[in-house]
Amino acid sequence: MLTYTYISKGNFGLVEKPKPRVLHERDAIVKVTLASICSSDLHIKHGSVPRAVEGITVGHEMVGIVEEVGSAVTHVSPGDRVTVNVETFCGECFFCNKGFVNNCTDRNGGWALGLSDEIQSSAGGIRLDTMFVDEGFGSLDDESLGQAMRALRDLAEGNRLVGIISHVAELKERIDRQIVVTKEKSGGSRVKIRC
Repeated sequence: MLTYTYISKGNFGLVEKPKPRVLHERDAIVKVTLASICSSDLHIKHGSVPRAVEGITVGHEMVGIVEEVGSAVTHVSPGDRVTVNVETFCGECFFCNKGFVNNCTDRNGGWALGLSDEIQSSAGGIRLDTMFVDEGFGSLDDESLGQAMRALRDLAEGNRLVGIISHVAELKERIDRQIVVTKEKSGGSRVKIRC
């Protein structure tokens, strides 16, 4: 099958790859009929995502037709037209149970694609205990905002350092101690400590 692939820093191309197989009972194989490239793929193109190694297929926002399913898949069947979720998640870990599937702790789960590794490698040795990513939310209703704050308090128990990537102004306003990293137009970054 033909795939849009990260070849090297700054270089994508169409590459012939073997058709995927069902490897896990919860897997589903979907024949992609339409996909898009989003800004996270551009981060991969520029070499900013360490877990995105050369040869990875990009274009994770897609629709298609289910071709094959594992024995534990019950919600879709071969022939169904589906929209594929950007995130992969186990549905069982702390984050999945709280509704934050983009932070799934399964080794094949989540959205962050190693963002905590990237931040740690370029932040002067700061060690993050976990990452919280709310990518995709522009705002949250009061109930969801409360749920996010409870999850963050749980994550920070024991004085753990939690990295947060957020587009929700209300969430940022409720966090009392922050190390804020801001990208500058020059390509560098600026750090501000708020206590």
